This record gives sequence, C-alpha cells and structure tokens, in this order.
Amino acid sequence: MIIWLRNLVFVVLILAAIYAVLSISGRYKARKVLQAKYDVEHPDISKPDYIARGLTAYDRSARPKLFLAVLVIPAVIMGTLIYLAQYS
Repeated sequence: MIIWLRNLVFVVLILAAIYAVLSISGRYKARKVLQAKYDVEHPDISKPDYIARGLTAYDRSARPKLFLAVLVIPAVIMGTLIYLAQYS
C-alpha cells in the first residue's frame, strides 16, 4: 500500500505540473488573441483595460475549468484501478 501512495504522490505532482503549463499557455494564448483583436478593432477603451476585461471573461469561461480534467480524470481512473485491485 505504501508503494501505491508513493506512486500516487508522484503522479499528482506530474499532473499538477501539466495543469500549470496548460493553464499558463491557455492564458498566454488568450492574451495574444485579445491583443490581435484590439489592434484590428480599435475599441474606445485603452488596450490594458480591454485585455483585462477579456482575461476576466476568459477566467469565467469553461476552458480554464476544463484544464482541471487533467487532474480529475486520472484520479478517478487510478481510484477505480486501486478499488478493482483490492476488492476483485
């Protein structure tokens, strides 16, 4: 059982690193899209305000929440495998 816990900690650390990279890259890409849109549309507000509003909208969207699936889905699979290994 200790080996399972050690492996679980190792896997969680790897998944957390993957989540951090996905989160940072997703936010970076959203910022780039907003900058490109601002350059094309020229709205009446300043560029930093436009980007801040856009990133706030991005944070409320479903995409950043979907990155959590990187942590949840493997945890459910591992939990299922551990349960099946112990009780079957």
